[in-house]
Amino acid sequence: MKKKLFSILLCIAMLSSIGAAGCSSKVDETTAAATTTAAAADADTTEAAATEAEATAADFAGEELSILVSQGWMDSYYDGIIARFEEAYDVTVDLQTIPADQYDDLLQSKLTSGTATDIFWIQSNPFAVESVLVDPAAYCMDFTGAAWADVIPAERIPSCSANDVLYGLMLWTNSPEYIMMYNKTLFTEMGITETPTSYAELLADCEKIAAEGVTPWFIPGADGWQTQLAFFQIGGVYEQAQKGLYDDLNTNTATFADNAKMLEVLGQMKELNDLGYFGEDWIGTDSTNMANMFADRTIAMAMANPGYINQVVEETGTTDEFGLFLLPLGDNQTYPTNPSGPIMMGYKDSEHPELVKAFFDFVTTEESLQELLDAHTNWTNLAVNEEVVTIEQHWLDVEADLMANVDDSLRLTPVLQSGTKYTNDYWMDFGADMIAYFTGQIEANEVLSNMDANRAESADLQSDSNWQ
Repeated sequence: MKKKLFSILLCIAMLSSIGAAGCSSKVDETTAAATTTAAAADADTTEAAATEAEATAADFAGEELSILVSQGWMDSYYDGIIARFEEAYDVTVDLQTIPADQYDDLLQSKLTSGTATDIFWIQSNPFAVESVLVDPAAYCMDFTGAAWADVIPAERIPSCSANDVLYGLMLWTNSPEYIMMYNKTLFTEMGITETPTSYAELLADCEKIAAEGVTPWFIPGADGWQTQLAFFQIGGVYEQAQKGLYDDLNTNTATFADNAKMLEVLGQMKELNDLGYFGEDWIGTDSTNMANMFADRTIAMAMANPGYINQVVEETGTTDEFGLFLLPLGDNQTYPTNPSGPIMMGYKDSEHPELVKAFFDFVTTEESLQELLDAHTNWTNLAVNEEVVTIEQHWLDVEADLMANVDDSLRLTPVLQSGTKYTNDYWMDFGADMIAYFTGQIEANEVLSNMDANRAESADLQSDSNWQ
């Protein structure tokens, strides 16, 4: 101990007298050597990782990755990501976008015939993986334990899974999905200073707007999936009217048919249609020109995601202001809670399973997630686990205000298509039945009883004991 202490003191003295030439140089040499060794090790690691990445990319060179998706789920929003993926892996991505009204039938045909694409999508909810695919293990790659799984918020995992197996990836928005968007400037000019909170107020506003030659509430019926949004997004009001309805529907002790509140809502929509408040030939018109219709003031309201406000402003340059309110059919004021959405899945019999996995890894990097959100003109945010990834969200003030002013008690019930079994599977059928009702071909209760029959069919395929 004394010798060690003496050596230290001696070194200090030498440092003081000769500018630290001796001890300092030894320390510098040691540090430099250590730094050089660490740098070399880091370089080796980096080089090894780069070599491994290059080798992996080389393994995929020349391959083609096929993706089947419904219109609206990927569109141009993934173009940048796909381009970078193709370049990084020297592959080609064959993106097959199918009209929404044809997608489900085509997907089922491809799955049952064994001709599915490497990646395919389904519209999902906590029941959908099994109800849509019946036997997901027969068709889907098992992604349980994948690193990217942590990117998905916990509340959305059930919509990506079945029997505790992770089958899909959901990258979707967390906005109040499909509420009423309106031209606030136009409302003010027409003397409408408050947004409607009841059907009577909505009807009165529509009458005032129509009197000025403007379509009050445009529904793009030709899209095939938008007509029924108004009915399903207000699921909370059906549960309010009949406590325990969702549980009863899920155990087959209640039906859609003869449900008083559902019949009331369908009747209200028919009244609005009969009065011309959805617009001329709305059934045959799609949403292609809806942004311009808002900017040109040919329409005053439509159901949309909050981010659609950005799209209207950016595409048209309008200086009008737009706002949001909860759809008051059936006097609804419940929030459209919906931790669901489309999910991307890998085909179990894909000839390129490792390339499929690489694509899932690629789209869940922070760079790709940010690129997806930034490219999505009608999204203001992306639902991700922000403890795992960091991206810059783009919430709108009007969106944040609406969310802040909804009582938590009004958020308890999910939208009807996500909270009840086998319902979303017949989304397109229900919309077609609504059109048939509006045009006098069937009665309102037939729309509902047809849904009961369809749900029973799915339940039978699932061998659901509640329907036995």
